[in-house]
Amino acid sequence: MIVLTARSEVSDRVGSLDLGADGYITKPFDFAELEARCRAVLRRRGGAAGNERAFGGAVLDPLRAELRFGARAVALRNRELRLLEVFFAAPDRVLSKAHLMDRLFSFSDEVSENAIEVHVARLRKRLEGAPVRIETVRGLGYRLVAA
Repeated sequence: MIVLTARSEVSDRVGSLDLGADGYITKPFDFAELEARCRAVLRRRGGAAGNERAFGGAVLDPLRAELRFGARAVALRNRELRLLEVFFAAPDRVLSKAHLMDRLFSFSDEVSENAIEVHVARLRKRLEGAPVRIETVRGLGYRLVAA
């Protein structure tokens, strides 16, 4: 657990760490620092639960930002990784575009209405030859299936 707060007193930091926090960041903070601290926590925990996920002969490795299958490893961009994390968390289940939008974008992101379609189309190209594919379920959304 990483505490994000505006309180910067030493006693606040010590108290939070003594209560079990793995890190403490005061606002305002740089997002790059938050990401680095999250990676550090994951490393210390030996790769937290849900680190690598496997489905249909493919292994998603978020720490390396890659999808492995057979002897091949596909390097993933940030949004591709996040999209695959959502799909690998719920394989064979239909995920609505709204659900995917919530998982991929923050409130401050300016997103076009077809952003999910664009990201899925790009990801499908990257997954050519993989033992998994993203299937369109007309009127409902998308699902990750074994190829």
